[in-house]
Amino acid sequence: MLLDLARSSFQRLRHPAAAFMSAADNTAMQLLSASDLPATIQSWALSAHVQTPSSSNNDTILPLTKLRTQHLGRHILYGETLPSTQTLLQKVSLELRLTDVQRDFRLVCWTPSQQGGKGRGSNTWVSPQGCLTFSFQSSLTNGASLPFAQYLVSLALVRTIKSFAAASTPTNVYIKWPNDLYANNLKLGGILCQSEYFQERFHVTTGVGINVSNPEPTVCLNQLLPSPVTKETFLVEFCNVYEPMEEQFKTHGFAPF
Repeated sequence: MLLDLARSSFQRLRHPAAAFMSAADNTAMQLLSASDLPATIQSWALSAHVQTPSSSNNDTILPLTKLRTQHLGRHILYGETLPSTQTLLQKVSLELRLTDVQRDFRLVCWTPSQQGGKGRGSNTWVSPQGCLTFSFQSSLTNGASLPFAQYLVSLALVRTIKSFAAASTPTNVYIKWPNDLYANNLKLGGILCQSEYFQERFHVTTGVGINVSNPEPTVCLNQLLPSPVTKETFLVEFCNVYEPMEEQFKTHGFAPF
């Protein structure tokens, strides 16, 4: 079971919202609760008109046969259209912490269509078609490591891109301080890290937006690679790349990178 409903304040929504999904058999996401959300986010979900995936496409949410992680990416909060993966994940994760859900839960929130993405400061934007938008959480105990969290994610994104590139194909992808990815002097994506302190841990919510298949208005990933990738495949590979990097980061800091 993805969530212990008896120990939480979950209540039935009158309107379908985002779906909680879990990798039970490593081949397809199981839709565990299509219309149950924490009471603390019910009004937000209703006003945002969050959509639920249909039962016919549950097995295409993520290609799980390619997922090699222990935790990251194995529990998904998904909506076909969401206002902000960052906002929704922060609200849901707070509820999970209050209900004492295990700390290695590693929920990932993603959507093919984001209508109110969060940027630095008060910036917002509508993500165009072809842009992969997702958020995930990390738990850190060393406050001194917080400034390096966004750099670790940026580096993991670059490594993920290079994993799809042929050895003879230069990607020309680089990190532009403090939180952008560029390719050929054009913006390819961005990262946003926001942290909260709770029960002696820093809970970092990281939002990622990367243009996978839309060549407008700047450049897209599939213009740089020898073979096109899907948003779902890229997200799975990012999880594969990032999870061991984060474990090393927690033990040794940023020095090994």
